[in-house]
Amino acid sequence: MKKLFKDWKPFEIGLLVSGVLSISVSAIIFKSEILTLFTSLVGIFCAILQAKGKVLSQFVGIAEVILYSILSYQNHYYGEIIIYALIVFPMYMYGVFSWVTHKNEKTDTVEPNRISKKEWIILGLVNAIGFVALYYLLKYFNTSQLIISSLSMITSLMATYLIVRRSKYSFLFYMANDVILILLWGMPVIQGSLLLLPMLIDPVILLINDSYGLKNWNENI
Repeated sequence: MKKLFKDWKPFEIGLLVSGVLSISVSAIIFKSEILTLFTSLVGIFCAILQAKGKVLSQFVGIAEVILYSILSYQNHYYGEIIIYALIVFPMYMYGVFSWVTHKNEKTDTVEPNRISKKEWIILGLVNAIGFVALYYLLKYFNTSQLIISSLSMITSLMATYLIVRRSKYSFLFYMANDVILILLWGMPVIQGSLLLLPMLIDPVILLINDSYGLKNWNENI
């Protein structure tokens, strides 16, 4: 444990502590299920590790995908389950291989990668087609908050793809996804589902972290 946190900066420790405390306190106050709490905490830890460029983040990400899929099923976000199980999970499995084989042994951080213009063009086309496909897929399953769920999925997929490809631009899409998730989980909270408050606090903390992650990758990775 001491080795894991030995190179953490005060801001990173503060972000982790504030995230854990705010999510845990809200979960206790509103008597959230233990799964909701664990999903949020694992998500925070994974995101901070990614912002630091730590290879461990890909392993933690796999655990987050499993927990989030179960939670999404309980809240009838069926599209999220399908995408996370069939696409995001395999991406993280590849991410483990990609990050482990491109690791700086001295710092235990990943070596960044540059995305070519050709790949960006292909990604743009795939995402445009993917959004339409996701929209109708989610509509078929009567997914709650259809438009927001579709946007959440496409930005999440793009961010995940770029992070396993070791690109700093993944954090731009993570930030976009954070804003969308604030809307996605904020609506049921506003409507009275206070048990889901930790899932709303989670993307707020993540938005701060991902902004920091982009800065850190630009300067230190």
